[in-house]
Amino acid sequence: MVTGRCRRAAFGGVAAVAALSVAGCAGGSGRHSPAGSPAAGAESVAPGRPAASICSRAVIRAAIGGFFGAWNHRDLAALRRLFAPAGELDLTTKYQHAADGTDSWSSAGGGAGASGQIAAFGERQWRLGERLSYRGIRVVLNGGGHGHGGYAGHVVARFADGTVQPMGYAKFIYGCASRAFLHVVIISAKAASPT
Repeated sequence: MVTGRCRRAAFGGVAAVAALSVAGCAGGSGRHSPAGSPAAGAESVAPGRPAASICSRAVIRAAIGGFFGAWNHRDLAALRRLFAPAGELDLTTKYQHAADGTDSWSSAGGGAGASGQIAAFGERQWRLGERLSYRGIRVVLNGGGHGHGGYAGHVVARFADGTVQPMGYAKFIYGCASRAFLHVVIISAKAASPT
């Protein structure tokens, strides 16, 4: 797992800038995907096969909802199935924040052994009693195999000690061919605090 600083996240080459005003910072995992290039672990859709037939809004919405379900039920097998073999999870942990652009999140996955890294990271967060809630999902179908996905709104992390951490940005990049997440980014502008 790597801790990192804020960065731009792309859907099909269109930069989606976090509402936290964190655009333009260095990549959290030490890798950078310039705008217009596939993100780490990106895949392409088979030629002649329309992306819409592989990635419907319902499929992507169910996958995003499934992430929160697997996380909150501490279901390692389901969490592993949700990510592509080289999938990556960037998540602001309890004491991290993106306010000053340093130590903004922790990264798990993004290469060989990604599934095990994401599972270990999840277990660490679950020991803190972390649960994630959200209200609303906006699906984005616009960029081929590496650009589909969506955003979850009003994401909040709650911990066993009663502290809460509102997440200002929750992005999910979904791989149409693998039917799994290539990259999930959930970050906060502030560390967890009492309600």
